[in-house]
Amino acid sequence: MVSEEEVGEAQEYYEKVRRESRETIAGALPTIILDVSAAILIWLFGKLVFVPIAEGIYFFGYPLPQILNFIIIVALAVIVLRILIDVRRLIDGLSGYAACEIGAPYEVTPEEVEHYRTALRGIFNIIVVSLVYLLFVEFLSRIHPGLAGVLLLAIVIWAIYQIWRVVQAISAEIRRYTTRWAERALGGS
Repeated sequence: MVSEEEVGEAQEYYEKVRRESRETIAGALPTIILDVSAAILIWLFGKLVFVPIAEGIYFFGYPLPQILNFIIIVALAVIVLRILIDVRRLIDGLSGYAACEIGAPYEVTPEEVEHYRTALRGIFNIIVVSLVYLLFVEFLSRIHPGLAGVLLLAIVIWAIYQIWRVVQAISAEIRRYTTRWAERALGGS
């Protein structure tokens, strides 16, 4: 049985995590929206205006489209790095808030909340990295097709590792819930 003191501490913890999560989300979201808007505009102008105009033009013997692709990649990389820093903050905020919303009604311990946060953070990271890759893939392919392939291989290996971490983070919770279920199912017969 859980004592009133433990319940009070858990509620305090949930409120603290919720408050910190809301503050983090409110601080990171506007910056992300502005930076994503800038990245989209650079990507659109690069893909639809600048690179097509440069087709067939050489700059000191070098194909101008490849030079422009490199410049666009560098500009996008700088903006995306800024976005990723804020996205990590946002992911921490969202995962903390979601973990509390999932766990609070079931009196989940702070340790379990951290397991859920780790799992949600890992899933969000995989989604974000995949979207960033989609942003860069065409420009990388125009410089050299091998660049996009090597980067995709690295992302897949990293994503497999992240998925493994997600499963490890929630494995204790899965074991506990399946053990309870088995005890009820077998104990009730």
